[in-house]
Amino acid sequence: MDGKNKNDDFEITPKLVFDLNLALYLDLVAALEGAGAITYRQMAARVLNISMDARADGEAGLSTVLEGVAKGFAGQGDGLSIELLKAARGLREDDAMGDIPMRPAGDS
Repeated sequence: MDGKNKNDDFEITPKLVFDLNLALYLDLVAALEGAGAITYRQMAARVLNISMDARADGEAGLSTVLEGVAKGFAGQGDGLSIELLKAARGLREDDAMGDIPMRPAGDS
């Protein structure tokens, strides 16, 4: 061994941090969906809401990235259209589009 720390050549960049956070988030969503805690449609609606808010705040780059993530979620399962989710944004204050998780069976 030359005594050099292998981590010295590893550069942590904002892009790497974002990519790792996104990968962990997507894995978490897949696990929650598999357990029946949430649906991909619910996640698509939530991420799309954040995307639309970011665009309204002038953050076009972030909005575009988040809309891409929302499209990925919307394409899973029943393949709901992202345009339908955009049009129904105001309805998602209730469970009309499935944005609110259902209470687990057996709870009163």
